[in-house]
Amino acid sequence: MRRFLAFVRLVVILTVLLFGAWLLSAALLPEGVLRGYFSRLFAGRVGEFTWIKILLANLLPFLAIQFMNLFQVSGRPGGIYILPVFWILYGILLGTNSFVFAGERVPFSLAILWGRTGFTELLAYALGCEASRDWALWQGAWQIRRLPDRRWRIQAQDMIYWCAGLLLLILSAVREAS
Repeated sequence: MRRFLAFVRLVVILTVLLFGAWLLSAALLPEGVLRGYFSRLFAGRVGEFTWIKILLANLLPFLAIQFMNLFQVSGRPGGIYILPVFWILYGILLGTNSFVFAGERVPFSLAILWGRTGFTELLAYALGCEASRDWALWQGAWQIRRLPDRRWRIQAQDMIYWCAGLLLLILSAVREAS
């Protein structure tokens, strides 16, 4: 239960970061400022708009966060330093309406938590981060050292979080493509 509560606390903090980035970017940045960059990125990664291609494009950050958790930086899993970047970036996308298929600007509302697939994808990334938080084999940011007597051990709880994250990625990809 303690692990789940720590995960919920992490998601709440990340959601606050998302909404803060959304408010600031809406106030300070012009609409569509990042649309060109994300359109090129979308064309390169996804191309045609099918659920499997959307899923594959989202698997890269999902797995990258878990890979970074193989490293401990200042005693914390490395993925915890990357995860907020995705949440803040999504907030900036919402605030500037820089989506590839942009329509009307998304009104500031809690409805994005269930009304848009981006939050579901971010939640999947957080689940992947939580699944792999104890997988560290190395430590250090600039000088990498192997942790003594450390083996990669996957527990049943890890697999529950990991499978839940993967399931959310699949569901969001299907929802986004339809």
